[in-house]
Amino acid sequence: MGLGLGRGQVEDRVKGGRLVVLHRGVFALGHSRIGIHGNRLAAVLACGPHAVLSYGSAAALWGIRGSRGPVEVTRSSGHRRPHGVRLHQTRSLPPEHVTVEAMIPVTTPERTLLDLAARLDPRQLERALVAADRANRIRWPEMYRVLEEGVGRKGRGTLRRLCGQVDPSAVDARSNPEIDFLALCREAGVPTPAVNVLLEGRLVDFFWPKERLVVEVDSYRYHRDRPAFERDGESTIALMAAGYKVLRPTDRMIETNPGPVMQLVRKSLLT
Repeated sequence: MGLGLGRGQVEDRVKGGRLVVLHRGVFALGHSRIGIHGNRLAAVLACGPHAVLSYGSAAALWGIRGSRGPVEVTRSSGHRRPHGVRLHQTRSLPPEHVTVEAMIPVTTPERTLLDLAARLDPRQLERALVAADRANRIRWPEMYRVLEEGVGRKGRGTLRRLCGQVDPSAVDARSNPEIDFLALCREAGVPTPAVNVLLEGRLVDFFWPKERLVVEVDSYRYHRDRPAFERDGESTIALMAAGYKVLRPTDRMIETNPGPVMQLVRKSLLT
């Protein structure tokens, strides 16, 4: 309309298929196969001029964490609530908390993590934090500034604690169970191990050199074929034959009942 098209001309184009309605006032040109970025941008546009992609959808765009469900959008003003969009209204959305990625207005990684802190448990939040750091998404001075501005926000204290406690070696962990194991070491007062170390020609998950202790976190996901199962067995035997102590807890043990695992690790470090 700003270019001079009247309402009737827009309606004619919709009827003729030249414009495809995505949301009220938001159209695709000629077809609706616009991809995930197109759908995200359409949702943002439908929520008004100051809306931005946020929460889980922003985390997915930044590669921090996967997201399912409707597109999530945050805005500071407006009344229209588009169908199929999960809308968050906020009183505080400073310009420095907003950027553009893939041509989509979106909360910065730092603000996105603060938003996620309200809905994720500490394990999930730490995984997201490590993923963001590993991908070089976090500007740490900005992260702490966002935390200072977020006084009173749910989950802020947990996120602040994790920012101070996440060991730099966590960015080298390759999987969520490995990240969780490092967190358990901190919580149990166990010295931080070296991560993903080449030992006797084999890459091991965690290693305490002085105690010659190796911990490998096993997952069914990586053992669904016999060759992988046999390789891990051969690796364990070879390391033990070379004088190393080897523990192989499963990811399920770490997630559901970590106490006995950490007791065994602590005992192995003392003997």
